[in-house]
Amino acid sequence: MDFDPTEVQPKESNWLELNVRYEGQGKAEFTSPEGQVFGPFVAEFTENGDSRIETRYDSLISADPDYRGADLPFVTGAKVQKTSGGRSFGIGGIENHCRELSFSTSNGVFSASNVRLVGYTFGQSAILRFRVRDAKFETGNPNPPKYFAIPLLNFVAELGNRLVADHPLRIYPTPIVPESVPEEYKRIAGFVANAKNSGVAFTSHGRLHFIERLSDYEERHASLQSGTQRKVTAVLVGDIGSQPTSTFTDFLSWFPSDLLSALSFASGTEVGRLWIEIRDGNGTLIRRLHGKSQLPSFWEGDELLEKYDRMDGNAAMGEFVATYLAQPPDKRFYLEMAMNHARFGSIIAPFHLHDILDHLIRGLECLCREHKLVQQNLGSALSSKTRASVQAIVNEARLGLQKLADNSATSSALDEHRMLTVIKSRAENWHTTENNFGLSVVALLQKFGFCDADVIDKYLAANPRPDKIPDWASVLAAYRNATIHEGYLDFKKKHDANDVVRVCLQLKDALTRVILRECGYTGTYTPVLRRSYGPQPLDWIQPTTPASHLGF
Repeated sequence: MDFDPTEVQPKESNWLELNVRYEGQGKAEFTSPEGQVFGPFVAEFTENGDSRIETRYDSLISADPDYRGADLPFVTGAKVQKTSGGRSFGIGGIENHCRELSFSTSNGVFSASNVRLVGYTFGQSAILRFRVRDAKFETGNPNPPKYFAIPLLNFVAELGNRLVADHPLRIYPTPIVPESVPEEYKRIAGFVANAKNSGVAFTSHGRLHFIERLSDYEERHASLQSGTQRKVTAVLVGDIGSQPTSTFTDFLSWFPSDLLSALSFASGTEVGRLWIEIRDGNGTLIRRLHGKSQLPSFWEGDELLEKYDRMDGNAAMGEFVATYLAQPPDKRFYLEMAMNHARFGSIIAPFHLHDILDHLIRGLECLCREHKLVQQNLGSALSSKTRASVQAIVNEARLGLQKLADNSATSSALDEHRMLTVIKSRAENWHTTENNFGLSVVALLQKFGFCDADVIDKYLAANPRPDKIPDWASVLAAYRNATIHEGYLDFKKKHDANDVVRVCLQLKDALTRVILRECGYTGTYTPVLRRSYGPQPLDWIQPTTPASHLGF
């Protein structure tokens, strides 16, 4: 008996709509003045994030008799002015707040409670245009909610998980290999059946979530690479459990929206979302929730996680997302800020070089602040013997400075006297705290067991920089001061662009490793310093690592 591979070839499931249109009869309720408009409504939402909600209404009923027959003043909220000859209206804007709107379609009911009137047209027909921030479409499906589904924009990460469970919301359900397939063909039959069986899978609060690419992913990805700003490329599906899903606001009250930042950080490409679909255990739509979409612009940054973790073969992205979501909310908050800065700190980001450096500085300062490493006690870092030697040197300098200050006062050089007094005070307080960005970064890396500074400082001692800055901490502090305090880098007279690029790569790699370790991720990643060498463990920089591996 011959085996026909097409019998077990995965076939696309077309359950996901990417452009939706609702149309039917309904009403909108206004508050100032109170009243209602009735007629046909249309609401359209596209995969590009565009929306159109409008009505060519048939009738307008105002609760205030002064506005009856005066549709434009009613809509604009113009103030009525009564005169002996009748009434007139002042100039209005779009000031009559729309409390809610709803209309019935052949498939369900569209309604919105957070509505803004954004435009109108009066002529042969009257048109009102709206924006909604919390809307939904109810199909009337009485079954309890089981799953959510979110179309993802610009998701281009590697897929490493095999989706083994049968699920009604798979883009490509995995066929079951029939027992009737001859034994000698079962292996190839299994390979064919699982040809589309890949995604990013992870758990959050014990509930399974997965991301699967759309059937025409390759064409969509190519469109992004050719200049399209955003495309839906995948769908995120997850278990709801007992969480509330009645409205867009309800859903966002528990859904970890920072998940999108984690996906963006790891893939190097900003990931956004459209609407949210709530579906039952069979995958049938219950409601679709519409609100403010997260609409990214496409550019490819540093892809940090490849398909598999080189050390244990697990899917790198799924492992990272799961460990990140397992962190406490307060920790995830500052990690999200650091991740966003790290992504913008890609050397191939479409920004000026000083802006890239600025994002890396702010990302590291965010983590230094959370770990209370912004200030350094200069004296406590020294041994008791060295501290005593420094104090002796300072005492001698203090006496000399005091003598100079006294001489200045005697000769009435009062400006000099004031300056020397300040200099003497600074010398006396050498052991106090200092806010030094470079020292903070070195301390942060040391706290997580990373020895970048040791490798770099050893190199700089043997190969002095043209500007004579002696160590990496001082280099970082100098660039931080130029970027933050001066607002730019002077590539014509002061700064070397190649050196700034090298420092940016060093900081991006260091920031990446700290974030991954803070998230609890223990797998491999792709260093921006040595991308062509493939995934490496987080501690790939050792005291014996050649400085050439860090860009020298």
